[in-house]
Amino acid sequence: MASIQKYKNKKGKQLYKFKIYLGTDPITNKQITTTRRGFTSIKAAKSAARKLQTEFEEQGWGSDNTSDIRTFQQLFDVWFENYQLSVKKSTATDSWQIYKRYIKPKFGSSNIQRINVLFCQKCVNYWYKNYREARHIKNTVSQILRYGISLEIIDENPMAKVTLPRPLPKRDNSNNYYSKEELKHFFDSLNDIGDLRYIAFFRFLAYTGVRKSEALALQWKDFNFKNNTVKISKTIYYDARLKRVIVQEPKTKSSNRVLDLDPKTVSIMQSWRADQQKRFIKIGINVMNTKQYVFTQEKSNRLLVPNSVNDWLKWIYKKHPQKKITVHGFRHTHASLLFEAGATIKEVQERLGHSNSKTTLDIYTHVVKEKKKETALKFADFADN
Repeated sequence: MASIQKYKNKKGKQLYKFKIYLGTDPITNKQITTTRRGFTSIKAAKSAARKLQTEFEEQGWGSDNTSDIRTFQQLFDVWFENYQLSVKKSTATDSWQIYKRYIKPKFGSSNIQRINVLFCQKCVNYWYKNYREARHIKNTVSQILRYGISLEIIDENPMAKVTLPRPLPKRDNSNNYYSKEELKHFFDSLNDIGDLRYIAFFRFLAYTGVRKSEALALQWKDFNFKNNTVKISKTIYYDARLKRVIVQEPKTKSSNRVLDLDPKTVSIMQSWRADQQKRFIKIGINVMNTKQYVFTQEKSNRLLVPNSVNDWLKWIYKKHPQKKITVHGFRHTHASLLFEAGATIKEVQERLGHSNSKTTLDIYTHVVKEKKKETALKFADFADN
């Protein structure tokens, strides 16, 4: 039964509204309660409530009934339900986080019929002023509004008419790698610490160039110690919605690859496997099987959240102050040293699993620039002495 109440609009006119429980959505199992307002009499409100109840009983409630989608949040919910079926789970989670963190505070409760260009422009200006993800945020809103047009809920996309401000300057990551000498110093620090898990993890990153999410998805069955190779065929990500680590297909098709390993890296990984088994046997966990993950949480043997290895690196730098790079910087280090060793662009691209050569060329260009500087300094040093 509908609950009918009086209220006054902004102009002081007395109107009526009703709130009604319609039933349960057979798809989501959620209880459906909705409110309608703007009626000039109790009779009109009751009539509309009866009609709405009849429509729900005959047609159900869902993607085929868009009349109740009034807020941006409601539109997002419908859009996301379909969007997550068309992209990788990690991509869907990234979009969900973008919405929750940046978009919902601005748009969530807004009536989609009242979202205009001026409101969108103010939001875009704020995002561009404060966040490097501004373009991604703006594009996500635009995508949701376009979906609203396709559902015939709104007539146009006001986000498409905004003027894009100048974005924040990109972070300077040009020095986010180690030279040969700096890398040696880093591993000297790890040897001083003496934790074989850290030694194995960062050795593997630096000498294979894999992404951290690829390394954390590795199982011992992926290694062929007879042929000194490792198969990269999966990756992990943290699903903030489900609050757990998920294993999935790698970033691109080219990310599926088999890498050759140098003898020392093989030896370190074998030593780590034996050490890992000893550590877990002490706490009553048997990890002596090929399906065991190579790097896991110390006490539970669960998959590691990708950002946890960032904390490892921060702790290492705290113990041994030196030049700091990010975990991803070890991938850049591998590429840079490969170029210095004479590898071709194609060889580096295949080893890193780049889907195209542009990213590889960017690294190559950077290495060439650094070498040009070194050449000038070498000449000056020779000529002046």
